[in-house]
Amino acid sequence: MTVRKKTRRGKLRWIIEIPYRDRRTGKRVRFRRDAQVQTSQAAHAEGRRLIAQLEELGYIPAVPGQQDEPAEPVAPPLASPHRFTFREAVELFRATKAITKLKRTTRRSYEVSFESELLPRFADMPAAEVDFVKVTKLDADLVKAGLEPSSRRNIQVALRSVLRCAVEAGQLAAMPKLPKLPKVGQKVVQPPSVEDVELVLGLAYPAARMALTLAADAGLRAGEIRGLRWMDVDLDAGLLIVRQTIYGGEVDTPKSGHERTIPLTARLARMLREAAAKPHEPTDPVSPSSKGTIWGESSLLHAFQRVLTKAKLPKSRLHDLRHFFVTRCFRIGADAPTVQALAGHQHLSVTQRYAHTNEVAKRGVIERLSLAS
Repeated sequence: MTVRKKTRRGKLRWIIEIPYRDRRTGKRVRFRRDAQVQTSQAAHAEGRRLIAQLEELGYIPAVPGQQDEPAEPVAPPLASPHRFTFREAVELFRATKAITKLKRTTRRSYEVSFESELLPRFADMPAAEVDFVKVTKLDADLVKAGLEPSSRRNIQVALRSVLRCAVEAGQLAAMPKLPKLPKVGQKVVQPPSVEDVELVLGLAYPAARMALTLAADAGLRAGEIRGLRWMDVDLDAGLLIVRQTIYGGEVDTPKSGHERTIPLTARLARMLREAAAKPHEPTDPVSPSSKGTIWGESSLLHAFQRVLTKAKLPKSRLHDLRHFFVTRCFRIGADAPTVQALAGHQHLSVTQRYAHTNEVAKRGVIERLSLAS
């Protein structure tokens, strides 16, 4: 899908273009029309709706009352499915499933896999020839290159998604048999200590302090911090509602796909009341940058890194404050389903990774075993 500005009949217009294969006729066509609402945001939103219709119907229906341009033929159809290249399969996936099924952050991860490993190796190869042997060789080369199992797994998941999309579109007869995905061992989560977190929050300047406290006391992800508005905070009830995330300037649902409520700690409630006393609109960000705008992806991380430097602590990820929140919940005795609900984990298995990080508790068990023997 392409959404761009173009001069038409002497006027600059937002144009939506979508090449696709019409399931009714089997022909490759290019859909093109002026966006119904002539703004960038509306044009891109309309494009996404059209892609969703294409996914469901197999073609893009005309809009009643609006004259669409006739669909233009695109390159003649390939002689047979086995000539459909892997590059074409990737482009098909990018125009359909990547938009309708993947979140923006996941799409970025897929693009890294496409550009760094998959397209350089398979681009002009017929998609039907990407088989067990070739994928096994790919994985062996990734091992030699020193990639971690998680990175190798991500690359192969992206590959499978592309091939599966081609099968559903009728470009591949069947999904090929492929080697098993690399196993990813469970890593021990090591969150920052209470003392380090208190030091960081104490040294942070006001704008950064609100953002970092939302991560440490409520477990919000960076995108959720950017997406939190005053309409999502209920100070009388003492809770906040995570309704959206902002990444790359785009608003999306939280990672789990579901909204969640989080009760406020005394510290966070106090900070929010102080901030709420200043003039604001319901749609204003709760935790804006020092410029009063929504934090950028890098600016929030850089603010955190500056505080760490000031505190003379080693560099770490902003996400580690979320790890701190989840681990603290377990250490005070919360059960896994409750922590899952607070953290917004889609799968309980993710939450349970944090249940095994309390070294003090483990040492206590071993000491009691020693006394009993």
